[in-house]
Amino acid sequence: MSLVTIPVAPGVSCIQETGVANFMRCNIWHVQGRDCDLVIDTGMGLNPLKQYIAQSTDKPLKAIATHSHFDHSGSLHEFDCRLGHKLEAEAFAAGGRDAVLFKGAWTEIDFICPQRHGDFDRQTYSITPAPLTGYIDEGDIIDLGDRAFQVLHLPGHSPGSIGLYDLKSATLFSGDAVYDGALLDSHPHSDKQIYRHTLERLQRLGAEVIHAGHSPSFGGEKLDEIINGYFSGQNIMPDVKEWFAEFQANENDPYANQNWPESGC
Repeated sequence: MSLVTIPVAPGVSCIQETGVANFMRCNIWHVQGRDCDLVIDTGMGLNPLKQYIAQSTDKPLKAIATHSHFDHSGSLHEFDCRLGHKLEAEAFAAGGRDAVLFKGAWTEIDFICPQRHGDFDRQTYSITPAPLTGYIDEGDIIDLGDRAFQVLHLPGHSPGSIGLYDLKSATLFSGDAVYDGALLDSHPHSDKQIYRHTLERLQRLGAEVIHAGHSPSFGGEKLDEIINGYFSGQNIMPDVKEWFAEFQANENDPYANQNWPESGC
């Protein structure tokens, strides 16, 4: 099975689908709680995820989708409890390709390693519909019994992007609202002005640890650096195909394992 688990913090692990190019490899977060566990985002659905997680827990699982894009919602259908923002409910329910933004340049670039996933076909790849079983929105609380997260609505990258914030530990699960890489604000449903407000909010939040939707976790100083780079126009993803060509040229192995610090941040 092409999944790997990276221990990041007590009760927090990152699961990744191997054989996916580094910049597209979704961080699937498994957060263990006293009463239930959270699964935050579910990757591209290249491998059975629920049965993999079940090997490490016997707690009920709540799957939370930070947004509906194909690289985050691929295995959402496997879970009985599926939570997300109502603004993207239609996309979760539709699945397929267009609704979850697997179209355009994304269907033309080789971000899946053929040696690891020989049966992957860009022409037929599709997300299984996963209608939400419940909605979450700004101010809602996700209580695991021994830790709790406040839901933050973080639109801009997508209309229904959400994050989960543990005020006690100042830990943010940010989805694609922010991550350590070129930020993407050019999807058909992205909104640059709203995204700027979201990033300004994140700078004021006081988060000390950020577990993002892609790439290794980081701290508050790095958060400011990433966001300020975006505001200055230096940290924005340009044309996807041009950017991917440059990425391939600069990477010895675009599918290599990522370099996660032992502390996770």
